[in-house]
Amino acid sequence: MTGSVDRVSGSPGEALPGWTGRWAIGSDHCLDPDPAPVGLRSRDELESDDINALGALAEALDDALTSGSWRTLDSTPLLSGHNDATFELQRRERDLETQLASLARICERFITRLGERAELLPVARVRRPARRALERLGAHTEDWAGRTLAGPVPRRAMAITRENDPDIYENRMVAELVHPILSTALAQRIHQLSRVRDDLADLTRAEDEGTYSRRNRIYRFWGEDAQHAAVSSNQVRQTLRTLEALAARIQNLRGSTLVRLMRGRRTGQRTLRRTNVIENDRNYHAAGLLWTAFEKEPIVEESPEERRRRLKHRHQSFDNYVLGLVVRALNDLGYQPADDQIPSGGSPVTLSGPWGQVVLDRDDASVLTIRSNGTNTRFVPLLDFLSTDDKPETISERWQSVHKASTGLTVVVYLAASDAALRVQDGQAMPLTSAGLDTPNDSESTTAVPVSPLETTSLERLARAVAIAVQTPALAAYPVPITLPTGRIPRRLIDHLTKAAVTRRGLSPLFYRRDPDHLDLRRPLTRDESVNLDHVLQQLIERTGSAGWERDLVREIAGLSEAITTASNAVRPLLTCPSCEHKADTTQIPRDDDTLLVVCQSCNTSWGHHRCGQCQSRIPFIEPERKVRNPDVNGPGWVERILGRDALASPCWARTAPIRYICPTCRVCPVTGTPGGSNCTRCSDLR
Repeated sequence: MTGSVDRVSGSPGEALPGWTGRWAIGSDHCLDPDPAPVGLRSRDELESDDINALGALAEALDDALTSGSWRTLDSTPLLSGHNDATFELQRRERDLETQLASLARICERFITRLGERAELLPVARVRRPARRALERLGAHTEDWAGRTLAGPVPRRAMAITRENDPDIYENRMVAELVHPILSTALAQRIHQLSRVRDDLADLTRAEDEGTYSRRNRIYRFWGEDAQHAAVSSNQVRQTLRTLEALAARIQNLRGSTLVRLMRGRRTGQRTLRRTNVIENDRNYHAAGLLWTAFEKEPIVEESPEERRRRLKHRHQSFDNYVLGLVVRALNDLGYQPADDQIPSGGSPVTLSGPWGQVVLDRDDASVLTIRSNGTNTRFVPLLDFLSTDDKPETISERWQSVHKASTGLTVVVYLAASDAALRVQDGQAMPLTSAGLDTPNDSESTTAVPVSPLETTSLERLARAVAIAVQTPALAAYPVPITLPTGRIPRRLIDHLTKAAVTRRGLSPLFYRRDPDHLDLRRPLTRDESVNLDHVLQQLIERTGSAGWERDLVREIAGLSEAITTASNAVRPLLTCPSCEHKADTTQIPRDDDTLLVVCQSCNTSWGHHRCGQCQSRIPFIEPERKVRNPDVNGPGWVERILGRDALASPCWARTAPIRYICPTCRVCPVTGTPGGSNCTRCSDLR
């Protein structure tokens, strides 16, 4: 199989194992599939519940993209199958429940036709000789009992026997209805409802699992509350029990007398032929009704161009679905465009939010880029990155190809159930299930998140990737440099400001000096500090007329007030709580170095930086709760299940102490290699 991953790197890349198509920059994606080797199928030919669910959303997504409206896309449904029509028995399933007794009766007491066949029988049993029986007798002396002058005395002869033959159209119809029509339809429906049941179980578990904020977001995305989720879950379980009972009865019919006699004979037709028996016999009429209800769509010949368009639309639908999730995530984070528009090729959208401005761009290949504080994060939709029949080694090999072809911070968004990537080993599953930089290899900057219209938690997984792309650069840009229009602040001026009594007594330092030639602002000024600063600047302005060093820095002194005001406006958004958007006061910043720590007085969320004990890098974090709950939930993807998008850096997997974070720079947490991390899956992989 051949292919390239131009969408990942933006330039020709290595072939991805398991792909049978050529990837190209542009919206066509995998449009010109190469013929698959003998015995292998193209990945585009694979079907799944997730792809079918995506197809159910395609029309609404197309309309939203056509409208070009941000609000329209934000309100477009992104879940499929989560409605009462799915939870309840379908009409044809209720008909099957009613008519199944008639089908079972036919399978044991079926009509036949009177058939004839020629067979060799002892003379005493011959009632009607077969045509040309005498010619055969003359040619086969072994069938003679003796000879007389009148001729041979026959011992056996060819005779015509009559029998009841079940091989008629109506019985073939019933046998085909039992299997594969009914057995396949029920199996598919049971599998689909099982996915919905599992998702509703996730919603139900959210009452006792994960943070309060995550729980509220999940229910808001689903559209209902916990009580309705419990009711829907019970309804789905009841429907599943009914369908599983019907499937078991259909399975028993596959061993019935009629089905065994038919030996897999088929009608050769996809639509029902109305015969007198089907119209007039009560039981066969019921079977005919079931055939009509469950009959398959007629096979339509598909030209290469039609197939190309179909596959193109499938990939575009997934691209639109990913864009919808990103828009929903940004909206939940409080980021909105000034104009009601969505990004398109060459037309990025600037969004304003609690922590400043970000830019969302979408190129012609539907790759999304979020720009925040000078950092770009790319979101690459890959519809067929992973399928249900992929082996672990195939998944691992394909991921390595994607990783090698990626440039910069990249999040691969692929269509799959949440447990799909867990078939590989934990170390390899880490980057395939979470946007957090948890992998031991500190050179990897590519992560992946599975999404599906059948899973409510898809939004939380992708929303964490969006939050990391938006909020981590904002925290990394702290403290804010104070810069003049003429360039950096002269050292003499920095010395004077740091020694002047600008900071109010009892508060943390206002300025941070990372080196002799740079001055940063740690927090907005209080009213008293603004008065103090004005007094200091006024004194400097007055001294510009003297013979001191001040007269050489007239322009710099004149622009200093505006520069500090600009820096103050830039650092102020970081005082907004990322959970409830409550604005903290500048007096609530306790530290004195280049790290930030703010605790929300409304919801008790804390955010800012921790210092890595290994490499001394700053670790941006958001902490909605002091203690990470549900220690029984662990393994790859656990952070999204407990904290969701509220976690920037990942808490240590061991959870043996108050929250400790994995450093996104060196990928080490404080308990790595210690007895506290001995039982941690991730830490044990590092030893």
